[in-house]
Amino acid sequence: MLQQRMGVRCFGGLILVAGCLSLVGQSAWAVSPESIAAGKQLFEKSWSPQNPALMGNDGLGPLFNGQSCAVCHRQGGIGGAGEAEFNAKSISIESMRVSGGPINPDVIRQAIRGFHPGFIDPQAGIVNSLSLAHHGGTSAFAASRDALMQKVPALFSDNGGSVNAAEVRLANATPILYSSTDGNYQTTIRARMFQRNTTPLFGAGLIDQVTVKQLRAVEREQTKHPEISGRLSTLASGGVGRFGWRGNVETLLDFCDQACAAEVGLETRRINQPADPMAPAYRNPTYDISDGQIKAIAAFVAALPAPKREIPQDSDRRLMAARGEQVFASIGCAVCHRPTLGPAAGIYSDLLLHDMGPNSYDLNPADPYIVRATPVTRMDFAVDSETTVSRTMVDDTVMGTAYYGGKYSMEPGSTSTIGGQSSSVNTAASRSAIPVRPSVVVSRYEYRFEAAPVPPMTLRFVNAESQSKSWQTTKSDTQLVENRVNRDNRERTASGRDTFTTENTTTTTQNIRQTRTDYTRLHLEPTYFTQEWRTPPLWGVRDTAPYMHDGRAETLLEAITMHDGESQGTRDRFLTMPLEDRQAVIEFLNTLVAPPNAPQPTS
Repeated sequence: MLQQRMGVRCFGGLILVAGCLSLVGQSAWAVSPESIAAGKQLFEKSWSPQNPALMGNDGLGPLFNGQSCAVCHRQGGIGGAGEAEFNAKSISIESMRVSGGPINPDVIRQAIRGFHPGFIDPQAGIVNSLSLAHHGGTSAFAASRDALMQKVPALFSDNGGSVNAAEVRLANATPILYSSTDGNYQTTIRARMFQRNTTPLFGAGLIDQVTVKQLRAVEREQTKHPEISGRLSTLASGGVGRFGWRGNVETLLDFCDQACAAEVGLETRRINQPADPMAPAYRNPTYDISDGQIKAIAAFVAALPAPKREIPQDSDRRLMAARGEQVFASIGCAVCHRPTLGPAAGIYSDLLLHDMGPNSYDLNPADPYIVRATPVTRMDFAVDSETTVSRTMVDDTVMGTAYYGGKYSMEPGSTSTIGGQSSSVNTAASRSAIPVRPSVVVSRYEYRFEAAPVPPMTLRFVNAESQSKSWQTTKSDTQLVENRVNRDNRERTASGRDTFTTENTTTTTQNIRQTRTDYTRLHLEPTYFTQEWRTPPLWGVRDTAPYMHDGRAETLLEAITMHDGESQGTRDRFLTMPLEDRQAVIEFLNTLVAPPNAPQPTS
């Protein structure tokens, strides 16, 4: 989920500022060997669920992908990549249609709940993406997970992911179709499964030290390139991402914090553990892992060695690898896979986001690029706590739908009249979210949703903070009332008229509450953010198969041929080279191995 983080990036002793986990000091991860050893134990620890009434927290889960960090990060030693069988999975809705009667949010919620209740998000409303945890949850959740899995004819392992790269490709190619009839209403849904492969963590401490200035320099350099146009991953907090397949995590400490919650179900001070949609009322009484423990894990990961080159002993292979490195650079591979980036020597990455083409799309999108932000304000007045008058100082028509933590919101809009003007109203947009607008059409008798690959030019970020003040007003109203007297018992006035007037005075007291909400309108550069991926570092690549973000490439050659989008020209130059040059490039890539001194599992 989107986090509010400070813009300061430091290292050393742990502090908490404004609810954010931060590090202070200038020595990058200058921690004791004892702290690193403690972090390794926590990284390998097999967590277990526990009774919160007795222990104060619920430990593992209730939903989780693995019982430890090391169960997935294991290739070439503790901290390495993971096979396809450990892929994380999600289900995303590409399109949805509800028709047959009057449409309102309750009708749409009921329709999508029949597909899976996890698409009702307590924070973002109706969303189009559901993380499908491998393990845990109630029996009802397990049954719903199995029902979704049965719609995908690929083979999955007991660890949750596809058994190999071929099965990943099969899962990618198979749409999940759903239709139902509830009374007069008909619902059709087209969804798809997406997977994320486990990233290696070797050298992560060096990646964490790459500065924004260094990243911006590479970004500027690529603006002059005729084919490649990488961009920084700019986060809602204003920071720049370095970690994760989408580059949507700013620091290594953030990465560890989020992984504890999302992958192992360990609630932290900042991030809630994944909720079981079949038990929406359940809450963990407190957090499962302390800030000190998260810091220790991050210190251990930062201390993992960076991968090195393994030069072949055989002279012919050594010459071929050297030739392959030259060809790698000459055809354009090194534009994105830069040999060195700041302190990360041998990384072979620029850590920027690149459009990899339509075959690499995933509806859990990258963060849009923020060009500038403009502050705006909304004023709401509540009178007598019953009558509400809203004076809106911004154009609400951009509120369409919300992008929340990598999800499109499918919350339907409605139209209301405020101050005599029509404006769009959306409940999802009242949260801290970045609204984006896929193609949502709401009419009286039909609702349609189509996930869009490109956001509009202008979106709005809604700040969670608002200010309220109350006051009381008193209004007196005097009214002259004419009274006609019974003619048989009348008292004539001096004027001879048989009627007279009296004064009725009414005093009205009103309680008024004014709420001011400050928004920030974000002006974005529209990109194909469902197709953008961070350039993965190639150091250690020989020992990180399968390849690509979802593990659909079994070999390095397959991974190269799957490059598209910005990298199409480079790929085509590779494919049209003589066989000897192509083999030389593969020989070069095979010299990039996992560090030989990587920590091994504790016996």
